[in-house]
Amino acid sequence: MASAETESEMDMRIPVEPELSESEFTCHCCYQVLVDPTTLTCGHSFCRHCLASWWASALPRVRKDCPECRAVWVGFPKVNILLRDAVEKLFPADVSRRKKAILSDPQFCRVLQAFQQQETRQAPRAAPPQNPPQFNILNQPLFNMLNQPPFNMLNPPEFNIRDFCSGISIVLCCVAMLVLLYRVFSTDSSHEVLLSKPLSRWSADDVTLWVEHLSVWTNQYKETFCREKINGRLLFALSDEDLSAAPFNIENQSHRQIILEELHRLKQRRVSLNLWQYKDLNLGKTLFLLLSLRRFPRLTLLYVFLFDYEDTFLPFIHTSCPAQTTQDSLMDTPLDWPGWHQWAEFLLMYFLLPYQLLSAFAWHWMNVHYWTARLVMLHAVLLSMLDVHFFWTLLKRGQMRTLPKRVWQEVLRVIMEESVFVLLWSLIPLFFCNFIFYYNLYIYPFNTAALVKRTLLQTDTQQRRI
Repeated sequence: MASAETESEMDMRIPVEPELSESEFTCHCCYQVLVDPTTLTCGHSFCRHCLASWWASALPRVRKDCPECRAVWVGFPKVNILLRDAVEKLFPADVSRRKKAILSDPQFCRVLQAFQQQETRQAPRAAPPQNPPQFNILNQPLFNMLNQPPFNMLNPPEFNIRDFCSGISIVLCCVAMLVLLYRVFSTDSSHEVLLSKPLSRWSADDVTLWVEHLSVWTNQYKETFCREKINGRLLFALSDEDLSAAPFNIENQSHRQIILEELHRLKQRRVSLNLWQYKDLNLGKTLFLLLSLRRFPRLTLLYVFLFDYEDTFLPFIHTSCPAQTTQDSLMDTPLDWPGWHQWAEFLLMYFLLPYQLLSAFAWHWMNVHYWTARLVMLHAVLLSMLDVHFFWTLLKRGQMRTLPKRVWQEVLRVIMEESVFVLLWSLIPLFFCNFIFYYNLYIYPFNTAALVKRTLLQTDTQQRRI
């Protein structure tokens, strides 16, 4: 009886907890049931969308203080998962109704999306490993020289010409790009380029441009020269009688006199083109000579002799194999037929060392293109070494009979490779053509130097094995 009375007394003493009400799980912003409750570092909890609205209420700045106690939160607030599960279990109907209302409100959706994006940006990332592999540009091949140990005179490192040539090629590519940009923005006017062009090669448009630049009063005669298609050769033969008669009908004697005086200056002028002027006037021919002379010097010189004798071959032979009475310049006057000693010197170099003809030609440009001429001469020496090594290998192996077949196969291969380039010549940008020119002129010699070293080392290794 005593124990029963004691248990009844204890039941009467322990207070019975009332049921949990909705007011205890309400947001202090909207005063409704919490939806995705988010707890701040101060301990207060709010609906996720209510906190997002409070966060964006002061845009373009954002609020990071508690809506109730104004304590600034640390980090970025997260959803209280335990509290969310409890609310959804106690009040499922109210939570479902409120979520549908929130999703149907576009303003709440935009604010929540911006709030979530801010959370994603500030989310902490995984800790890096103890020894992470870090990218160091100084460890790359181009900058390896900065991390090399001090130079030891007693044990010098081995010189790697391939790495050296690669570095030089990269530097020269950058220099070539800068030169191209400089030449693009500092090109001469068309009239200045015209004056550096031989008179015999002027077209009708060139003559019209020249007449236009004489003076203001020559504009009245410009149409006549353009309509009659007067080129450089016809302009060279004009006289005072021709200008006064039809179709020109220039009645003013002073006008005719000024035109004839300017024409006389053109006739007396000796045109000496440097490399850049010749390239600007004959870009296609310059690329052809630059590429073909490097691969097939004998065939290219034979082609120039047969099909471009006056414009290219005669100036070349008079410059590379000069006569005692011939000036070393490309003039607008007709050049004489080369003498027998010039032909003897030319043919001897043509069959034995054709690249030395290019070296002799570049030697006479030293006063105009000092460093370019030196680089061309160095390249000619390297190509001569490869040429001599090729013929010596064929002779030593007894394969001289295969020379015509080898040359023919190489010519066919080059024709197949360059045919697309020739067919699309009119569509190729000028910048790309200039890049090819400067690359083959300034950068390719270093590739040839690497090829010479590889060829000579291979020959030395074979001799040691024998």
